[in-house]
Amino acid sequence: MQRTAAKASYGCADLGEVFAIAARITMGDLDSWYREWFAAGESNQKLAEKEAASGHEENARQAYLRASEYYRSAYYFCRRDIDGAPLQTAWGRCRDMFRSAAPLLPYPTEQVQIPFEDIHLEGYIVRPRTGDPGPTILQPAGYDSPVEEFYSLGGSEAAARGFTVVTFSGPGQAEMLYERKIPFRPEFETVVGPVIDFVASRADLDAGRLAIIGRSFGGYLAPRAASKEDRIGALTADPAQFDMGSVFRASMPAQLQSLLEKGDPAFNDAIWKAFPGVAGQEHWLSRAHAHALPTPLEYAQEMRKYVVDVDAINCPTFVSYGEGDFAQATTKEFYDKLTVDNKRFVMYRTADGGGDHCEGMGPSRYYTDVFGWLQNLWP
Repeated sequence: MQRTAAKASYGCADLGEVFAIAARITMGDLDSWYREWFAAGESNQKLAEKEAASGHEENARQAYLRASEYYRSAYYFCRRDIDGAPLQTAWGRCRDMFRSAAPLLPYPTEQVQIPFEDIHLEGYIVRPRTGDPGPTILQPAGYDSPVEEFYSLGGSEAAARGFTVVTFSGPGQAEMLYERKIPFRPEFETVVGPVIDFVASRADLDAGRLAIIGRSFGGYLAPRAASKEDRIGALTADPAQFDMGSVFRASMPAQLQSLLEKGDPAFNDAIWKAFPGVAGQEHWLSRAHAHALPTPLEYAQEMRKYVVDVDAINCPTFVSYGEGDFAQATTKEFYDKLTVDNKRFVMYRTADGGGDHCEGMGPSRYYTDVFGWLQNLWP
């Protein structure tokens, strides 16, 4: 709910509506979560379509954005079954509503297809209103983020400060997973390289001043790309992550670690005992299926491949996390291992409203710091 509420600043949610929806949800009942968020999405979709038909563009834009976000929130707890009708329906509407809003946004937003291997990546270019493209920021999606969400997760903030944002979904993310069934891959540099090629091919984009911003699982993906791709001129990671397997193991009791090290299928039984019911399935299978894997054991083994050679990062780097973020176990160690001269570390405090994963409901200080730091790199 925090994730949606934080987007009220960008017109993608209404706080009163968010709290009203929450009041109708039964704690622990994932069906009620889906039902209430989906209904709110439908209500706002109908409003948006009515206002658009009447020529009321600002009313339509706001309602389309709220509908998109509420549909996204609806399917969050449906990811254990990526072929299921609840996820597929809500995900499709999330994308459709954002694309309906895109021509009406205050920052010019272009839908693009980025050549990638023998297919393409779906993405958007969000531009400043000045017409000057400014430096380019790449924003990959996270573990469960659709690319459309990144308008409200930094895209509009960057454009307001004169940056052009290229945001995209790669393997394992949004439509690549839900529609094309293409799972995550640890070597994310193979995804970012073609995106940079795309930027370089466009006369209206600046490939000479290029940064990559990684948030949530992007805190692994972006550093991995920067460790292999010299054309990246600056990196930000929130929270930075460089050894997913070791963090995964360290969070487990000794018995589970032993079963994992032996590759014992009893690991799965122990997981389902510790994480019973639909909530446990949602926690584990939503992640496993993003890697095209059927069980928690195979997922845990797969995470050993997700490592970053921090020593190989040679660009200016901004490292941060929100106090209490569940994913920040190696963030300070990542920063300490960096050998670059230009590096900065910030922890956002709960007392200032910026605690929790990706700064929870208080990301304004994060945006100020990150984009100010980038503006100082390329004044």
